[in-house]
Amino acid sequence: MSIRTILAITDLETALTNIDKAVSIARACKAHLTVLAVGEVPHLPFYGYGGHGYVEIWARECDKRKTALTSVAEDLENRLAGEDISFDVRPGLAAIAREDDLVARHAIYCDLALVLRSGELELSLVEKNAIDGALFDSGRPVLYIPKTFENGRIGTRVAIAWNARPEAARAISDALPFLMETKDITLLVVDPVVGDDDHGEDPGSDIALVLARHGLKVTVQNVASTGRTVSETLLDTCREHGTDLLVMGAYGHSRLRENILGGTTREMLERSPVPLLLSR
Repeated sequence: MSIRTILAITDLETALTNIDKAVSIARACKAHLTVLAVGEVPHLPFYGYGGHGYVEIWARECDKRKTALTSVAEDLENRLAGEDISFDVRPGLAAIAREDDLVARHAIYCDLALVLRSGELELSLVEKNAIDGALFDSGRPVLYIPKTFENGRIGTRVAIAWNARPEAARAISDALPFLMETKDITLLVVDPVVGDDDHGEDPGSDIALVLARHGLKVTVQNVASTGRTVSETLLDTCREHGTDLLVMGAYGHSRLRENILGGTTREMLERSPVPLLLSR
């Protein structure tokens, strides 16, 4: 398995400042880079409130945002033209809170969706919906890059969050292109429960054996949460190891559009200084 097409998803405000990270990853993977610059259009006003004047204001605002999106796309084209990679730029407008549909339509045609974080702590609405669309509607893995992550090679020290669930197994399969390039892999099992119905008789050993058949050497580490949340436990352990990529399954609720991401997944996205490879 190899990564040959990467879709980098970014908002208009941080597209140019984030693009170096996307270029670095595409170059390392020897992959084509598609940049999806996401702009929002305001909701169409209710015709019964405000009358025709409000519709005219809405139309003018849409035109302004289309112009801004075109300008950013042109700047991205000019910036990327100086790089030694294959690329294309796709400006996309989406209705507010419907960015997931736009992202999903593009993400199904890539090997890896790259979400470039614009801020810190709480996810913006655009970021949340972009992640929802890529993870839950495209069937593609997501590589999430925190704002604080400095340019550099990803995956020299990899940690895998293992809990014996299908999403975690899928994440490991999707991460193989990165895992095959590193010799430092730690499998983290938080508060393992011994038994066939849980983590097995020797937690982590079964999936470590699967990876060993790929020629990979894996160290299994059982980690006690000691009163911390799962996300806090994983992040603390990653800091101790100097991890630069954490592989994990992404969890969520039903297809309700609000708050689809599960608690641990959301906490990891908002707090992790480490890039995350997520699969659903």
